[in-house]
Amino acid sequence: MSQLQDEIDVNQVKFFRNWTAQAAKNWKALGANDIYKASYRRLCAVQAIKTELVVPHYKAGSAAFFFEAHNDTLVSHVNASIGAWRSALQALRSCEENVLAAIYYNDHPVELELWETGKFQISFSDLLKYAEKHPRLSKFGQQLTGVETIHTEYATLSKAVHASAANFRMTDAISNVLLWNVDPVKLSMWATRERRVIEGVSSLMVCLHSTLLQGTALTQLRNVLHFSISSNIRKRLKTVANVTIPERLS
Repeated sequence: MSQLQDEIDVNQVKFFRNWTAQAAKNWKALGANDIYKASYRRLCAVQAIKTELVVPHYKAGSAAFFFEAHNDTLVSHVNASIGAWRSALQALRSCEENVLAAIYYNDHPVELELWETGKFQISFSDLLKYAEKHPRLSKFGQQLTGVETIHTEYATLSKAVHASAANFRMTDAISNVLLWNVDPVKLSMWATRERRVIEGVSSLMVCLHSTLLQGTALTQLRNVLHFSISSNIRKRLKTVANVTIPERLS
């Protein structure tokens, strides 16, 4: 067994050297793409939501779910930066779950206490239904609140999690093992999913807390939301929710 163990350990060292070297090559190949700059701007919007809305207004236990959602977006960005597309997409799915959980548990402290002791669980479908019927959200409609986007993206991302669609697989016809690749088509696919997930989450939080964002309140947050919410949704938020997110930044 000692000889076998030694051989395996030698292979581990080789594997470590190979994958870290390949990761460095991938960073170099992908890093200059402007897609990552746009992604990081969106991440700043999620950070601002956490700082300006969640920290002051959510209980610690429920806020922790949003903190995890923010971390999920960072994990997705980093994994996408080395071409680990499937794990990057899985993190986006987790982000959606955690944002909805933060909202639900902030409204349900008893269920949160039960969850903390392992005595309560709630499915994504039920979290989504709760958001759909939430009185501070339902009045705006599911498209504006991002609920519709979150629902659609969750279904798409679930295919990546379960590798149930060929275009979400990491391996191909000639690769038994493929940790990552630098395919620009995969990069574009990830960027689309990330953009839509973050817009859905941002719209959801804006609509849910619209009374905190009206007039000149929370100017810095409204400014950075410019990067995560599209022009069409920004215009509708101004008309319907009385929340002004600037069309242009000075």
